[in-house]
Amino acid sequence: MALEQVDDDGSGFARPKLGLAFAARHAETLLVLLVLGVAVVIGLATAADYGLSTDEFNTDDYGPKALAWYTSAFADRSQFETVEEYLWMYGPWFQMLVAAVQSLELASPITVRHAMTFLFGLAGLAAVVPLARLTVGYWAGLTALILCLLTGYLYGNLFFAPIDVPFLFAMSWSTLSIVLMVRQEVPSWRLTLVTGLATGLAIATRTGGVITHAYLIGGMSLCALEVLLRHGRAGYGQLRQIALRTLLAILVAWLTAIALWPWLQIGHPLRQFLEAYRHFAPLDTSFEFQNWGQRTFTDKPPAWYIPGQLAARLPEGFLALLLLGIAVWIGAAGSWARAALSALRRSGVVGLRPVAAELAGSRAVLVVSVAAFGPIVVLILQGSTLYDGVRHILFVIPMLAIVAARGLTSLLPFLRRLPIVPAALGVAHVAVIVVTLVILHPLEYIAMNSLAGGVAGAYGRFDLDYWSMAAPEALRRLEGRIDAEGRFAGDPPRVLVCLGWREQLAGMMFRRNWIAETDLRKADYLIATERWPCAKGTSAVLVDEVTRFGRSFAQIYATRRGLGD
Repeated sequence: MALEQVDDDGSGFARPKLGLAFAARHAETLLVLLVLGVAVVIGLATAADYGLSTDEFNTDDYGPKALAWYTSAFADRSQFETVEEYLWMYGPWFQMLVAAVQSLELASPITVRHAMTFLFGLAGLAAVVPLARLTVGYWAGLTALILCLLTGYLYGNLFFAPIDVPFLFAMSWSTLSIVLMVRQEVPSWRLTLVTGLATGLAIATRTGGVITHAYLIGGMSLCALEVLLRHGRAGYGQLRQIALRTLLAILVAWLTAIALWPWLQIGHPLRQFLEAYRHFAPLDTSFEFQNWGQRTFTDKPPAWYIPGQLAARLPEGFLALLLLGIAVWIGAAGSWARAALSALRRSGVVGLRPVAAELAGSRAVLVVSVAAFGPIVVLILQGSTLYDGVRHILFVIPMLAIVAARGLTSLLPFLRRLPIVPAALGVAHVAVIVVTLVILHPLEYIAMNSLAGGVAGAYGRFDLDYWSMAAPEALRRLEGRIDAEGRFAGDPPRVLVCLGWREQLAGMMFRRNWIAETDLRKADYLIATERWPCAKGTSAVLVDEVTRFGRSFAQIYATRRGLGD
């Protein structure tokens, strides 16, 4: 951003007018801190409202056993022998951290897990602020942060996606460290080490973290191009330093990953990593679900699955700004390509020097662009197994928010001409989203935009409550019902929570001395969910249900003693 110039005081030189720029920057920082502070207060105050998602049962088991691997000096192998199969192919660093904090007994284990997951998720979102400032400009960081927090699908998952949220955290800070690194012609040793640690953390969370190497190598290659264009042969020393720092960052990344991921420690690290990568890329999991009202199979999703899910789950304003941001960046790429072709026709390869310099100078923006769209393209080209909305690419939503912030900045010259109308529309849109999220709580992640028909219109046409988060809400309703009736005082009820292979563990969510039943014939109450409608075909009687916008997401059925028999 160019600084405004003012006349000097007689010295003959113009001096930059820094006051307004500093004030704007300071105001943005204060607002960012305010938004983050409010989010922390709300998140921690409501963390106890969420029950365990279907994937948190196994990660809650994985964490203590992975921690025991280290505390026993690598003798306790329970994480490889008694946890759910293949869970060890995910890095356990976050699950170990949660287990350590849970051992302090600051609150219930479930509340601690959700508070920890939320704080790390929010920290991952916070990384978009400096990223957007560096690649778009002032106020873009605040815009991107707000867009993320208003996305119900993302906000809800921040509490209970036990692997996807730590991965979002690691990927966001990895991308930021890489952007900071490539902004320097020859990056500092400190940034090199930080980038190595951050990218290593990403790899040690999920195998997909290895894509950060592509971001790093691509960005550093453009650093090298800039050195060549500026210094020619005189820059060979700098080229060696760039190559050395790139290799060092990659080395530190793998040392970090090996140190944090026991799976890499029990064999040749590269072979172990490739085995995990090959396992998760195709992922032999096949079941049917609804996607825009169409029958879709997890192992054969259409190429448009991810874009289609984002089009349904991102808020309307986010989606509109994202499309505008994409158009702006495509336009910039088109202008660069036309300039390159024109220079090539006019002066041959020598004429490409200015456009090559422009490309090298845009490397930070290119890294963020690749971070926003690269993983999506890779998954589509691989034909990867996909399901559960787009939780597997939750980490790209903050990057997409930066692109959307770019779309907003392109509108600012027009909006300033008539600021009241767009401001009023923006406030109204935000208010509608906030009210919707309040109504959905603690099921914010099922939020759908108007293109999908909202929650009511999307019901039955999309896989909404795939985490079965309405089941814990139904448990709370059942607690109130049984407490009010005053029954089962001496003989606790048997409650079957339909969670698919997790029924025997559902007792972890009970706040009463109830029995977690696994046999439908012996249960006094059944709690059915959208994905697991276990009461169909039974004589159980519906007594209550959890609804949002007139749609049922969990049902409480009574049988045997639940009916007073």
